[in-house]
Amino acid sequence: MSLTAEPFRTFSTPEGTPLPLYIVRFDRNGVCTSPQARSQLLEAVKQGGFTDIFLFSHGWNNDFPTALASYEGFIQGYSEMRRSRGLTAPPGYRPLAIGIYWPSAILLFGSEAGPQIAASLPASSAEMSEIELQDEIARQLPEQNLERFYALSQSDKLNSLEAEVLASLLLLIPPGSSDEIGDDQIPNSKDLVEVWKRFQEPSLSDSDGDHFGTVEPAGTPAVTAGPQTAGWLDWIDPRAAIRLTTVWMMKDRAGTVGANGVGPLLRDLLQNGSAKVHLIGHSYGCKVLLSATCIARLPRPVRSMLLLQPAVSHLCFASQLPGLAQPGGYRGALQAVEQPILATYSQHDYPLTSVFHYAVRRNRDLGDIQIAACAGAPPSRFAALGGYGPRSSGETLIDMAAPGDRYALNSQTRVYGLDSSKFIKGHSDISNEATWWAFSQLAHSSE
Repeated sequence: MSLTAEPFRTFSTPEGTPLPLYIVRFDRNGVCTSPQARSQLLEAVKQGGFTDIFLFSHGWNNDFPTALASYEGFIQGYSEMRRSRGLTAPPGYRPLAIGIYWPSAILLFGSEAGPQIAASLPASSAEMSEIELQDEIARQLPEQNLERFYALSQSDKLNSLEAEVLASLLLLIPPGSSDEIGDDQIPNSKDLVEVWKRFQEPSLSDSDGDHFGTVEPAGTPAVTAGPQTAGWLDWIDPRAAIRLTTVWMMKDRAGTVGANGVGPLLRDLLQNGSAKVHLIGHSYGCKVLLSATCIARLPRPVRSMLLLQPAVSHLCFASQLPGLAQPGGYRGALQAVEQPILATYSQHDYPLTSVFHYAVRRNRDLGDIQIAACAGAPPSRFAALGGYGPRSSGETLIDMAAPGDRYALNSQTRVYGLDSSKFIKGHSDISNEATWWAFSQLAHSSE
């Protein structure tokens, strides 16, 4: 796919000012694959006299049309909200938008692929998606292990011994950096199988369809609790194991793209002009932006950061991690952003309240996991920020404000957790009037 160096789209603000949208693309290693667009963007920032830059990063399982639609939808929705509510911009206001595109779509069907995707898919589509998952993992494995990997991953079910063999193969995938909570321990194969068994429990595998990048073929029978299922956990569905593995692979990739690609871009944007830079991320896109902010040596602070259902640890901003003499990996972001960081969390986000802390778990201690019925106290040190809000970071937890109700943000509080359960009803329900309103409180704050 070739992306032009000119603005990909141009919108208009309520004042009639052109609002160009640039798309900058990166590969899985964070290498910019649209260098002409990047150069043209930086030249526009340097010469264009822009006052505000909106930098967006999508989450996982977004193909290009989906990512583009999410950016366009947020920009247009935000502008329409400003128009309908009579929100005026500062004199001389001239914004520019940037959409980051990174390869997050291993599985192209799921909650982040957009609400138009039905919960059930034709079996042929689901089977192709499973093959894509397997192939993505196979690229990370030594060649001598591939035949065994494919044989196990394509089985209908695995006994405990076979599951441990598959786990040992998956543990050969090179781990990414533990930049959130400083956990470098890798589980052994028995630990990993126990995580898979936990994930197969009916209370976790049944949901309202708000899956974190999963797909079920049409006609797949639901597992029901009862005496007839006794002993069923002695068997492992390899598809569940593969899906959970891709969750941590995408988590690592988001950090790599942020550190190697978006970080240098952010630094150059701040160097090439005086515009206020506002960061807006969703899901793993929040990890992209946090990694970019914390790893790059920024010449000046970012103006604001809005994290929408962030798929990162709730302890990533912690002043000190439990049992460790070190802060959360993204605590530095609190000083790299002028305004308080706003992070939404919702009890209706099934992936981040019930799945994430199983999928990304990489230490040997499984004892502290609990199954949470709804968002409340984090069930694990691995629990997601978008499921439970920030903790141990000097945070303030407040309800997300209804559109029209002003946020009373205190500059001494560096991060606010917004309980968004009234307004965010699923992992990808992040572009609505309440989120646009929250962004307006950051983008047009006079502080």
